[in-house]
Amino acid sequence: MMRKVLLGASLLAVASSSFAITPGDSSDTNTSDFRFVGTVNGASGVLIGSNWVLTAKHVGAGTFTLPGIGTFAQVGAAIDHPTDDLTLFRIDSNLSDYATIDVSGTSLGSLITMVGFGSSGSLNANADGYDINLASGIRRKATGLIEGTAFIDSPGIRAYSLVAPLRQNGQGAIAGGDSGGGWFTDSNRLVGINSWIGTFGNFNDNYRFSSDSENFFASGAVDLSKYKSWFQENNVAVVPEPSTMTCFAMASLVLVRRKFKLQSKK
Repeated sequence: MMRKVLLGASLLAVASSSFAITPGDSSDTNTSDFRFVGTVNGASGVLIGSNWVLTAKHVGAGTFTLPGIGTFAQVGAAIDHPTDDLTLFRIDSNLSDYATIDVSGTSLGSLITMVGFGSSGSLNANADGYDINLASGIRRKATGLIEGTAFIDSPGIRAYSLVAPLRQNGQGAIAGGDSGGGWFTDSNRLVGINSWIGTFGNFNDNYRFSSDSENFFASGAVDLSKYKSWFQENNVAVVPEPSTMTCFAMASLVLVRRKFKLQSKK
């Protein structure tokens, strides 16, 4: 399987996410319903406890800013996942509004909301994809559909991932600046962390729509249901609790059997 990786947080050449959202949809700009998603190192991060921030490892730890709320310094050393694209760190304040990590598993066909501070775009002249032409630095949201999973192991990016192909105008796709932001199943249930974009099969055009089941452009997020033991080891609260957890099986696309060109985006 071929993979091409781009790493970073604020550039398309780095692992990050941003959203190409429905052109003219003002709801993606300065969205206020995910106030626990903030900025880290020019990319994104999610407050997942009163003083815990979760982001992508390729973004790194540091000062965490929640627009309209404040800027918070990192306290202590970051906790990097030993192999995969996740990092935890603490901040110097205790806040009451934060996301909840959901490790129950996300079913195939689930709608998710992508949230981050990356760049965005508009429908291109041919109406067959997006032009990424809006600057990063604003909290944006967009809707995607989970069609499968993939295990990614490329230079700079390793993760069990949720995969959301870009099929049509109005769907979201992550871009530069959104790495470390989140995928949510409702207003605060966090199921994934923005990590990469890539093309599958013989598809080579970033941010182009595709209805083909084997050849398409997609966004990927670290699948948090695969990391529940790591969260527990670091005393990070998750739901459901392990004693009552029932994992939902998620059908995986046969993505890893196809040629895949990965571009992670910070």
